[in-house]
Amino acid sequence: MKPRKLIPVLILVTVPLALVLAQSYFAPSEQEAIKTGGKAYAEVFLNQRPDQALCSLHRNRLPADILPKFLEEQRALIKYPADGKLMGDWKKGEAIFNDLRKANCFSCHFGSPVHLGGDVGPSLEKYGLNRGQSEAVQRYTYEVIYNSWAYFPCSVMYRFGALGGLTIEEITHVVAYLLDPESDFNTKPAVGSK
Repeated sequence: MKPRKLIPVLILVTVPLALVLAQSYFAPSEQEAIKTGGKAYAEVFLNQRPDQALCSLHRNRLPADILPKFLEEQRALIKYPADGKLMGDWKKGEAIFNDLRKANCFSCHFGSPVHLGGDVGPSLEKYGLNRGQSEAVQRYTYEVIYNSWAYFPCSVMYRFGALGGLTIEEITHVVAYLLDPESDFNTKPAVGSK
């Protein structure tokens, strides 16, 4: 059979399979959305990364028996700067943190002196002043930005390094913006602060 002739056959096989899997996971109204979503929706559903599929399967609440392995796998994805320095240039980090096309951190986190922040994630107001700049704090901050699922499995925070949204160098700049005591993030009031 030619590859082009296989595509409709694969669709006929995978869409019902997706529906069978969905019946044990989704509510009836969600199942209807899957049925009417068509080929594109079925492809997205069936082609999730394995870690995302686990989160979907367990409705973002991983069972205790698979959590340690999941965290270990997520931590293994974290790559570090070759020079070992986890803090870069805070001025470059400011541009990345506050750019809608880049990290866009302020949309979910309160604390930016440039933009009114969101409340999806925890407040980061005066992050460095409240936490210090120890090696442990730098490492934790870097790792959460690189791959938040290494600490917060299935959270909505984008995994900037693990999924390629930011480079290692860009992450070090954001870490510096959050932690450097001279950074505007730590010296200027957050937009909307009381």
